[in-house]
Amino acid sequence: MLPIGTVIQLVDPVNKVKLSSRLIGWREGDCMMLEQPIRINQAVQLQPKLPIVGRGVHEGRIWGFRSSVIVQLVQPFRILFLHYPKHIEEITLRKTERIQLKVDVVLMGRKHNFEEIRNDPTAPRGCMQNLSKGGCKLSCPFRFEVNMPVFLSFELPNGKVVENLMGFVRNVVREQNENIYGVQFDERNTGLEEYLEFVDLAAKLLSKGAVSA
Repeated sequence: MLPIGTVIQLVDPVNKVKLSSRLIGWREGDCMMLEQPIRINQAVQLQPKLPIVGRGVHEGRIWGFRSSVIVQLVQPFRILFLHYPKHIEEITLRKTERIQLKVDVVLMGRKHNFEEIRNDPTAPRGCMQNLSKGGCKLSCPFRFEVNMPVFLSFELPNGKVVENLMGFVRNVVREQNENIYGVQFDERNTGLEEYLEFVDLAAKLLSKGAVSA
């Protein structure tokens, strides 16, 4: 099952509309609980027994399922209950493996001068929890939304500096004290030869370590 907090796209095949929601819980074999669906920034009320197609994306994987509405509550909380899917399909999108490596990062929604602010304790910071050639998993206390741009600057363990690496938020998980983002790097980034070399080397070393173990 998708992690709690994953953004879910719901498709109403009867009325031919797409809705957005967020997974907030489930009971396996029984039901799924989602936030009240939204369409064009407006709350939508779905009727019981309405068939639903759902899709969610998290960390390079797409989940798809078919279900139907049990009930949608307004009080005391706005929650949509769906029947637990009989089958959940999963597709992996990643073309490269992620390197499990924590790297402190300065991040903003715009380009910045890393050299000027890297030692500033008030600079907006986060942590890359893993990385690859195409993206990373990022945690920070700041709020970004899906498809928003983000610019990352950081120092790799080998001392090389990467500045203003541009990416787009592709999935979001909200936790109590932080936000977890899946970021896809923009293909227009340039000057990343040293970063790509580091990822290649780290992948090779990890692969050799796994074989040796």
